[in-house]
Amino acid sequence: MSSLSDQLLKAGLVTKEQVEKATEKPKKYHKQTKTEAKKNYLRVKKAQPKKTATKKELTDLEKFYQERAKIENKEKQDAIRAKKEAARIKKETNKKINLLISENLLNDEVADIRYNFVIGTTIKYLFVTEEQQQGLMEGKLAITFLGGKRSLIPVEIGRQILKLNPNKIVNIPSESQGGSD
Repeated sequence: MSSLSDQLLKAGLVTKEQVEKATEKPKKYHKQTKTEAKKNYLRVKKAQPKKTATKKELTDLEKFYQERAKIENKEKQDAIRAKKEAARIKKETNKKINLLISENLLNDEVADIRYNFVIGTTIKYLFVTEEQQQGLMEGKLAITFLGGKRSLIPVEIGRQILKLNPNKIVNIPSESQGGSD
């Protein structure tokens, strides 16, 4: 024994076992190779009990919430589908209306008579020829809008447009009591 360990032992600071443990040579560190590590891993894995896939029983409340979530999701999908369908129908209707107006447009570029008509509380005007002015007074022609521009169309087409979309502005002078200057 070394003198320091004797002194510590006499002083009562350490026990005989602690002195013997300190005098032993330390064990050499052995680095594990890949194959040894793999073997140890497989050995440990085999020793562990296998986990069985057990399904947790759902409580009534959890089942209720799942069902409610499914129903809400289906309702949401139905609402989205209905909204898309309504938008598609509106788009098709507007396309038909625009086609009707553009195919039956009677505007004349050289018209010089100003024809006034009322939309709501606003007085608007459109330049027409004498024949068109007479047709408006007799109720044979109607006025509507296409792309923000005033358009002169036959009254039958105006009525078809109102059937397709009752909210579309179509001014039929004989029905709306429009007048001219």
